[in-house]
Amino acid sequence: GPREKALASFSALSSGILVCTDVAARGLDIPHVDLIVQYDPPQDPNVFVHRAGRTARYDQEGDAIVFLLPTEDAYVDFLKLRGVPLMERECSPDIVDIVPQIRTAALEDRNIMEKGLRAFVSFVRSYKEHHCSFIFRWKGLEVGKLAMEYGLLQIPSMPEVKHNNLSLKGFFPLGNIDFSQIKFKDKTREKQRQKALKRKAEELANEPPVPEKRIPRERPDKPKRKQTGKQRQTIQSKEDMDELTNEYRLLKKLKRGVIDEDEYEKLTGFGGSDGEGSDGDAAGRGKGKERRSKEQKKLKQRGGKTGGRR
Repeated sequence: GPREKALASFSALSSGILVCTDVAARGLDIPHVDLIVQYDPPQDPNVFVHRAGRTARYDQEGDAIVFLLPTEDAYVDFLKLRGVPLMERECSPDIVDIVPQIRTAALEDRNIMEKGLRAFVSFVRSYKEHHCSFIFRWKGLEVGKLAMEYGLLQIPSMPEVKHNNLSLKGFFPLGNIDFSQIKFKDKTREKQRQKALKRKAEELANEPPVPEKRIPRERPDKPKRKQTGKQRQTIQSKEDMDELTNEYRLLKKLKRGVIDEDEYEKLTGFGGSDGEGSDGDAAGRGKGKERRSKEQKKLKQRGGKTGGRR
């Protein structure tokens, strides 16, 4: 209903401006529209053509303008590939800076201040979801300058700005202003806001105080209990079994020729040190053979058990 009413009102004017979203990008037939201004490029490039198609209807002439940042000029080539050529237009140097007027209006009416904040948040999130994200990189947005363009009195604390180190250069905050004291010009809305503030203050006053968190004391380490004889025996038996299993593997490698006798003796800890002479080596080899024969006997005795584990 409101949309149809606004559209009928606009169509009846001899001259005027219709501010709209992409809802009006297609399906509307309004004669004598001379100019389409696209504040930001559409998320879907196909919509660009539909937007521009609201002008120059029935053999009439018309223009369509789109605003682009210097970092977004690749969008021109992108549209050219899709059969939509664009031409750069020089901006007039005599443009009046209306940002001070918007900020003054926001200081006088909370409605304008809140609308600016909502519009800013909406634009940043829309830009973040742009389909051509390889051109429109939201992390490269100069948020400070954008906030000034919207006439904001403060930059909203939104996650996109807070956690991504976006550029705040170009924003000039207004000092010594309590934003909670800015009132609605509409007296009914201001009355509702004051009631909500009063109710919130009462709720905070009635809330029980939050207890302080106690810092847990550091408990001294408990002295380790002495191991029982049975525990010590179990640990010793396990160590013996591991050692025997390891020696059995090395013995099998020796038999297969993977390692020689010297390597075997070194790995089992029975090889002679570097400082020993030939007599020592001979004695070491004799002990090694004796040791191997004993191991083979042990392994034969325990072979069934070991084989079961393997």
